[in-house]
Amino acid sequence: MASMIPRHGGRHRPVAPVPARAVRWIAALVAVNGALAPAQTSPSKPADPLPVGTLGKARLHDDPREDGWLTEQIARRCDKTLKQWAAHLSATTPPEVAQLGKFIVPEFRIGRLRPDALERIDHQASFLVSRPSEAALERARTLDRAGAEGFHSALLELLEPLAGATSRRFTIKTIFVHADEMPLRTWVRVETAARLPRGAVQQISYWSCRWRLPDGEAPGLLESIVLEGFEEVEARGTTGTLFADCTVATLGKVAAWERQLQIGSEEWLARMDTRLGYDTRGHQGVAIGDADGDGLEDVYICQSGGLPNRLFLHQPDGTVRDYSRESGTDWVEPTHGALFLDLDRDGDQDLVIGTGFELMLMRNEGKARFVRAGLLRLPRPSISLAAADVDLDGDVDLYAGVFHDADADPGKLAHPIPLHDANNGGRNVLFRNETPAGGEFSFVDATAELGLEQNNRRWTWGVCFEDYDNDGDQDLYVANDFGANNLYRNDGGRFRDVAEEAGCIDRSFGMGCTWGDVDRDGFMDLYISNMWSSAGHRITYQRNFKPELGDGDKARFQFLARGNSLYRNRGDGHFLDVSVETGTTLGRWAWGCYALDVNNDAWEDLLVCNGYLTNTEPEDL
Repeated sequence: MASMIPRHGGRHRPVAPVPARAVRWIAALVAVNGALAPAQTSPSKPADPLPVGTLGKARLHDDPREDGWLTEQIARRCDKTLKQWAAHLSATTPPEVAQLGKFIVPEFRIGRLRPDALERIDHQASFLVSRPSEAALERARTLDRAGAEGFHSALLELLEPLAGATSRRFTIKTIFVHADEMPLRTWVRVETAARLPRGAVQQISYWSCRWRLPDGEAPGLLESIVLEGFEEVEARGTTGTLFADCTVATLGKVAAWERQLQIGSEEWLARMDTRLGYDTRGHQGVAIGDADGDGLEDVYICQSGGLPNRLFLHQPDGTVRDYSRESGTDWVEPTHGALFLDLDRDGDQDLVIGTGFELMLMRNEGKARFVRAGLLRLPRPSISLAAADVDLDGDVDLYAGVFHDADADPGKLAHPIPLHDANNGGRNVLFRNETPAGGEFSFVDATAELGLEQNNRRWTWGVCFEDYDNDGDQDLYVANDFGANNLYRNDGGRFRDVAEEAGCIDRSFGMGCTWGDVDRDGFMDLYISNMWSSAGHRITYQRNFKPELGDGDKARFQFLARGNSLYRNRGDGHFLDVSVETGTTLGRWAWGCYALDVNNDAWEDLLVCNGYLTNTEPEDL
């Protein structure tokens, strides 16, 4: 699904960890855990033994009454009401008037929850996007209905486009709590979605809610609801979605599907030796490429320590063949990333694996049979990989992002210090490719030589190359957790960090990054995935949050909770933060991101992977 707009006149584009053409594979993959038959072990440094503990005995103590945050106490009591209410609205039949009375005070007032006039702002074959005019939104704010009957009529109007739904989902998230004024108000985000015979409908609303809190710890009661924002998206077609879940159809016939991929982390934690390096956080990746040269894209799945990596070869009928053992790539070392790319310019796809304390270089001997042809030492295990021809000599060089550096000082804990601007993380490494065409792999650590030691210990998660200034060479963006990111401008083969002067330093919890020309002006724009936190929004705007700080320093903390960032490339070497006005901040607990044209309309869209391991606790931040 490549964009119909050429990029920079067809100039060389860097090798990316997940190419845009691999979207169908992304839709087919699931988080994978499990173990199968005997696998190889690389000679990398063994994982340090972890202290053995009893899982399930430790519980996170989370009681806002003991933390002194009035906003969180209020949010918890109001959320009790909202969650009960959402459960009623998620049913395929509308709630009864009597069911709504227990959530409101007798004098409850409300206007419209769906404006009386919606304007189509985007009408395509697959989607119809509508929003109200300012006049229609203002009319909706008139509180002309009262009590449970008024509440019921407003809900019926909201749910009218969802009539006949085969399934319905209704979720509410409290973003702000205005606790310094009376009456007490909260700002909530409401998402409604439904599957219909004709497709699907999704609504996103923002409500300003007034509350009354009874004595004790009883749930809050609503005094009024005012609509502050609304958007409705109708998806056309029988499925109502742009993608179809083809996981079982693609992977279901291989033994690994039942014996490995369907087993969750909770079960493996109970049986896995922790010294093997099993990672519960899910920080593994995938690589897409034509491993066997048949013109079909194959997928390589990275795994936690003790679980073998998997190579699935794409078959002509759309299924896969498990070729892990035969290919020589079923390593059981902890693996956090991989790349398919031609390292020796012989025309086939070699494989780079970030495993243990090395980058393992696997030469493709043809037909997806790989042999280990080199190891590149790293200070710590790599979290992310990217490749590009940074010196324009015709071969691709490798860049490895490293998160933390636990061995830097044995007397100190491996924690980011300070939290909002940490510079005590691991050292990222640029390996220059000096491999002769068709020859033995040869790489040199050129990090310092090329200027990439500047600001190089910032707890890196995501890395991506792109020629953002259109000068013919590849620049590098690095997304870092706990503070400032890097934009390394490539000036004739030597790099300099220009993120702050270019206006895209983005001091947040950087997880991933991607380039894409979202406004089609010929210059690549930048999107960064961070963590959006409703609790962070509620707390950092309160008067008692760090009262010793000035407004500027407080704004930096508020930015940490804002979420994802979109920076528009102005074409003069500088970027403009357009995140809020483009509506691209809320990616939830975002990890990876990618810019690609998913619906072939010649405009690049944004794909964001989000979430975290919840186990038996379904609530997130």
